[in-house]
Amino acid sequence: MFPPSGRVSARAQVSTRARRAAVARLRGASAGSVSGALSIAAHGWAAGGMPVQSSTLMLLVAAATVVGALVAGLAPLRTTAVGLVAALWGGQLIGHLVMSADMAQMHDMPLWTPAMLGAHLVGAVCAAVVILGAEAAYRIGTAVARALPVPVSLPAVDEPILPRSVHRDRVILRIFPTETFRTRGPPPAAYC
Repeated sequence: MFPPSGRVSARAQVSTRARRAAVARLRGASAGSVSGALSIAAHGWAAGGMPVQSSTLMLLVAAATVVGALVAGLAPLRTTAVGLVAALWGGQLIGHLVMSADMAQMHDMPLWTPAMLGAHLVGAVCAAVVILGAEAAYRIGTAVARALPVPVSLPAVDEPILPRSVHRDRVILRIFPTETFRTRGPPPAAYC
């Protein structure tokens, strides 16, 4: 893959950047969706299956989207496991805040208890392990796909070109100009 001079070709650099961007998008999408899903699951469990209102769900989707975009876009969150755990924990806390605003009448204890913060941290670490495992599987799969030989494709068979017709109907070419200047009366030969 690398030439003898030690330089990396432009194609290899573009390919590497494309793979890194794909992994970043995978990590961002996973972090956003997992933080939102864990917030819904935790509060559904705590509330005994209380349905989520649509306005709360939209706020939660917006918060999960922001978390995913931050993870995909910021290098410390995109490249380190600690950054991923921090983003997931922050996303879960934002989700907890959004969901708690919907369930404000049900909370008879403080919103930020040490047990709740610890549970969200454990959930963030577990989710980060799953996301990092998915990234590793993606890297292994793409490396194997690059190492496998490209299947030999058969040469493309050109479809036969239809011969051009020698005959060209000139009647159509005469009708168009004569139709545009026609009057509504009888032809001039009819008056003679």
